[in-house]
Amino acid sequence: MVAQIESTSHARTPDLRERRRQETRREITQAALELFELQGSAATTVEEIARRAGVSPSTYFRCFATKEESVCGTDPEFEAALLDWLGSTAPEEVDLAGIESVYEQFLRRLMASTDDTWDQLLRTRRLIASDENLRAAAFAADALAMCRLTHNVAERVGGVRSSSYAKLLVEVAGVAIRIAFDSWVERVEAGDAADLVEIYRTTRQELRQISA
Repeated sequence: MVAQIESTSHARTPDLRERRRQETRREITQAALELFELQGSAATTVEEIARRAGVSPSTYFRCFATKEESVCGTDPEFEAALLDWLGSTAPEEVDLAGIESVYEQFLRRLMASTDDTWDQLLRTRRLIASDENLRAAAFAADALAMCRLTHNVAERVGGVRSSSYAKLLVEVAGVAIRIAFDSWVERVEAGDAADLVEIYRTTRQELRQISA
């Protein structure tokens, strides 16, 4: 799953309004993480999260559709980067290497993020692993994101490739990055030095060995 990390997944410079929106989203996510860690997601309400973040419930729902989405939704800017690549690539050139390149660029920006971003990512992954409600929400969000991307890829390559090609392309790319994230978290939790980009590259090589 691609974690929801603000302002790391797209190279564009946001305007003042967007920066304020991102800051509000960060504050909400931080409040949700603290409450979920204290009492679990099932026992936490949107009203409690909004109050802790210092915003109104209506402001909360302008940022997130559900309480779970505030910590385990997919990154909208990351999806935008994938769609930008897809729109600028000729249908016959849409392939696994291209999607993997977009994923790796995202991971490189993530590696350059602040300690706060890394802390948020680790806390989110721990919660997803330990909280059944959040784990289900994370899988659902990931599945929906994969469906959206598959639809867009299928539309782009239509007439050149089959719909099954689009599905396989998206699923294979998704498996590699999910496993890379899981491996990175395991190594960090064990106290080992871990480079997420290198782990992702190794995971891709292993996937190719298996498919070969």
